[in-house]
Amino acid sequence: MKLRLFSLIFLLSQYSFSQSVLKFVNASSGEPMCGFYSNVYKNGNSFATCGGTNDEGFLKINVYDLDSTATYQLSVNNIKYEPIWKEIDLTKNDTLLIPIHENDYYIGGSKNFIAQGCSSYSFANYEPKEVRSLTELPENINKKVAEYLLKRVGTQNFSDFTLIGGQLIELDEFKKRYPRENPKTAYYLCFSYRNLAAGISMYPSKIELGETGEVIKDIGFPKTDEKVELISLSEIRNIALKDGYFKPDTTQIAMTYFSKSNRLVWKFVNNIFYEDYTSLTENIFYDAHNGGFIRKDSNRSQWIY
Repeated sequence: MKLRLFSLIFLLSQYSFSQSVLKFVNASSGEPMCGFYSNVYKNGNSFATCGGTNDEGFLKINVYDLDSTATYQLSVNNIKYEPIWKEIDLTKNDTLLIPIHENDYYIGGSKNFIAQGCSSYSFANYEPKEVRSLTELPENINKKVAEYLLKRVGTQNFSDFTLIGGQLIELDEFKKRYPRENPKTAYYLCFSYRNLAAGISMYPSKIELGETGEVIKDIGFPKTDEKVELISLSEIRNIALKDGYFKPDTTQIAMTYFSKSNRLVWKFVNNIFYEDYTSLTENIFYDAHNGGFIRKDSNRSQWIY
């Protein structure tokens, strides 16, 4: 038993070289951030490790096969907080203090607002750089994005958009790791449309751009020169309530975009579960510009254990 224990300790000592400790604290109050999640990357584009803090805000970083020739970066990318991208020295055994600043833009979902987050793409052997500001883009791409957005959503809606997330793909590096792939998208940029009067805290939509800034995928927002006027969350909720589609405790509400009609749409989702181990999902759509009923899609399925 002692021999096995010694062998295990020996093996771990061969592969785990980093014992650096981080402490995350709220920048305003100084209180420890319990259960706070962050990632560590190698050379800026490879996943190294991740973890959450304990009750006192501490996180011990353990990176296996630590490469002394590589650089390591700490990444915090949570829309609730200001982003962090910081190079760290994992050969040191000191405690590094990481102040966390709240994001003034963030307003969570509630009875009064919908707040939808941004999705991101995950690749098994490659981690694209994440961005949260247009200033992190190359100057020529920044300019093209602004020009495109201004033309696409109109001058009267332009100021209602904020970049809240994005991924930058190094196409040459990506192709080295995936030789059979031939990706065209170099920039995935997620913009949030905000209209607090209509109960919209964050409605996200992505633009995809090529390496030189050419648009590959349009944003999910009406192409218009006029100010977008919408039926508010409270109004559409009352309409759906009268129609029998809104159940205050269970119905999920979101916003989406119908490209064919060039309209924003309120979406109500109801999940109904039955005793025979089947369920029914109802998706009900209303025109967000005038409150008109569009359609109801129903999908019945069976639970699998």
